[in-house]
Amino acid sequence: MAQRVEAGAMIYEIRVDGRLDPARLADYAAVTARHQEAGTVLTCAIVDASALTGMIALIADLGLIVRDVHQVSAGASVTPSSDSSPR
Repeated sequence: MAQRVEAGAMIYEIRVDGRLDPARLADYAAVTARHQEAGTVLTCAIVDASALTGMIALIADLGLIVRDVHQVSAGASVTPSSDSSPR
């Protein structure tokens, strides 16, 4: 089931070192996680630049290193995933 994304939200992928359960960020944004051998790719709905900065700071506060951030699209949905297996 897709989480509702605020109007005007942009979809970003944030690549981090290590594994991160998206439930740790669920209070802050619609987030899914795709675990890979080298880390985790988070897909997040972000409403503006300050929310993106806050999300990156929150991830850093969890002790993870942010390796890459890029915008994927605007206004798409984010589908929750509890899959923690590598893809």
